[in-house]
Amino acid sequence: MPRRRSRPAAALLAGLLTTGALVTTAALPPTAHAATRTASTTTPTTTAAIPLTLPAPTGPYPVGTTTLHLVDPQRPDLWAPTPRPRELMAQLWYPAATCGSPTHRLAPWLDPAARAHLESDYLGAAPGQLAWPLTHSRQDAPADRGTRHPVVLYSPGSRGDRAFATLAAEDLASRGYVVVAVDHTFDAGEVTFPDGRLEVRNKPAVFAMTDAGIVDYRTADIRFVLDRLTDLAAGADPDAEHRPLPPGLGAAIDPASVGMVGHSMGGATAVQTLHDDPRVLAGVSLDGPVFGTAATDGVDRPLLLFRASDDRPVRDAMWDALWPHLGSWRRQLTLGDSGHGTFSDLEALLPAARPVLAWPAGQLDAFLGTLAPARAVDAQRAYLAAFFDLHLRHRPTTLFNGPSAAYPEVRQDR
Repeated sequence: MPRRRSRPAAALLAGLLTTGALVTTAALPPTAHAATRTASTTTPTTTAAIPLTLPAPTGPYPVGTTTLHLVDPQRPDLWAPTPRPRELMAQLWYPAATCGSPTHRLAPWLDPAARAHLESDYLGAAPGQLAWPLTHSRQDAPADRGTRHPVVLYSPGSRGDRAFATLAAEDLASRGYVVVAVDHTFDAGEVTFPDGRLEVRNKPAVFAMTDAGIVDYRTADIRFVLDRLTDLAAGADPDAEHRPLPPGLGAAIDPASVGMVGHSMGGATAVQTLHDDPRVLAGVSLDGPVFGTAATDGVDRPLLLFRASDDRPVRDAMWDALWPHLGSWRRQLTLGDSGHGTFSDLEALLPAARPVLAWPAGQLDAFLGTLAPARAVDAQRAYLAAFFDLHLRHRPTTLFNGPSAAYPEVRQDR
C-alpha cells in the first residue's frame, strides 16, 4: 500500500478544505426536523448580519432541486463510528418545467443544522453574524419533461459539502443538465439526514486509509449513486424513505450520457471513476490530485484538468505523470490569480464574510486568490459548460483552441 504523506502535504495536495479550518472541532447538536423535501427559509438574522449572495445561473431553464437518501445494504461503512451500511445524501439540480409556485420555495444553500456546524467548525463565525442566501433553485419543482437530459456527477473535496457545488450545479442545470452532487458521509464536513441526524467528518477514520484507498472508497460511492440514478431513470424511487419525487424527474435523466466533475479530492475521485466505470464518458478535475490505479493506467476518455495558479509542485508532478497516459481528448488549464478554494462556492461566499472569519491574516487570500469572484465564477461556468456540451452533446466549441478574449484569466497550458 502507498506510504502516507505528511499531513501538511495531504492538506495541500489532496484538497482538504481544512485549509481554513478553525481550532474548534466540536460538533453541534443536530437540529431535529421532519423528513420532508420542503425547503426551509433562511435563518433569521439581526441587522448586524452580513448578507451573503450567490450569482444567478445563466442558462434558459429554471432550476429545480431535490435530495435523495441512499443506503447501500451490501457495503459496510468503513468511516462510521458504529457498524452500519454505507449511507449517502445526494442532491440533484435539474431543468424545471416552470419557475415554480409558492409551494416550491427557493431552497436554502445549506440546511440549518449543517450550516450551524459549518459556521462553528470551519468558519469560526458566531451564530447570527452571517445571513446565508437562498439559492436560485425551486425545491421539488416539476422537472422538464421535454427530453432526457445528460447527467453530470459531482464529488466535493475532503471536508467539503455537496452545497459547495451549487454555483456550478445550478448553472449546468439551467443549461439543460441534471447535476448530482454527493456528500461522502464522514469525509464531508457535515451531512443532515431526513431523520434529523447530523453526521460530521470522522477525520481519524478517513486518515487511517491511504490516499488511494480514500479515492477508491469515494469512487464506490459515486458508482453506487449512478446505479440508483439508473433505477430512477427507469421509474423507481431509490430514496430510502421513498419520499415523493418531483414530478417527471426520472424521465428527465439520460443514464446513457454521463459526465463527472470533482474538486480537490473530488477531482481525484472523478479521474478514478472515469478509469473504473465506462458509463462515465468524460471528466473534469478541478485542482485535484491523482491517486490510485488511474495515476498509472491513465484514462481513455476525455479529461479536463483545471488548476489554480498557486505554486504546488507535487500537484503539477502528478499531472505531468498522468498526461502521457491520457488516451483521448485532453486539456490542461490554469485560472490566473486563483487559489484552491476558488473552485467552490466559497469563492462567492467568503469574501463578504471576511470581517467575522476566525482565520489567520492572509489565509483567505491564499485560499481564494486575488481574482475577482465574479470573473472566477464566470470563467469556470463557461469552461465546464463548453466541456460537457462538447463531449456529452457533441456541440462544437472554440474555447479549448487557445487563449480566449472573453476569458483572459484562463491560460491553456497544453
